[in-house]
Amino acid sequence: MKKTTISYEAAVEKLRAIISELEEGVMKIDDLTAKLEEAKQLLAFCNAKLEQTENDVKKLLDNEQE
Repeated sequence: MKKTTISYEAAVEKLRAIISELEEGVMKIDDLTAKLEEAKQLLAFCNAKLEQTENDVKKLLDNEQE
């Protein structure tokens, strides 16, 4: 995955596309390693984004209760 700004939704769509290619058996064996590496990076990005969003929401809720 390139070092560009991508939205969470776009990352999820790319992951879905990779999964679909794998499930349908249309992915070329020559592309498999690169696609799996991209999927790994997209998953890490999505997990980090979800964790950051969860932390932000908790902070906002904590501030609201004070």
